[in-house]
Amino acid sequence: MFISCGSGNIDLVKYGTMDLCEFTVGEMVDSYFSNPKWEEIVSDDNRSYVNITGVLRLSDEPVVATLQFKIRDDRFMVNALEVDGEGQNELIILDLLNSMCEEAF
Repeated sequence: MFISCGSGNIDLVKYGTMDLCEFTVGEMVDSYFSNPKWEEIVSDDNRSYVNITGVLRLSDEPVVATLQFKIRDDRFMVNALEVDGEGQNELIILDLLNSMCEEAF
């Protein structure tokens, strides 16, 4: 889980940090995604999520990716990653997050 001190769920994620990186999630996203779009959604069972969708390069190919964070109280955690509509496993998610941290400014 990760902690933030922003207001609203998008700000919670955008200005929050993760244990694996000194940069905020927003800085990581801005340095890795082209034209990222941030969206808060609430599921039918009243759970909140923040989705970040944009274009990134994997193996030198542009792909559309959606990185999803689950919100729980004032904390958030990575919930899912889709690349060109296909769900990715936890290892791929961790690799992406590490790469995003390395590219952050």
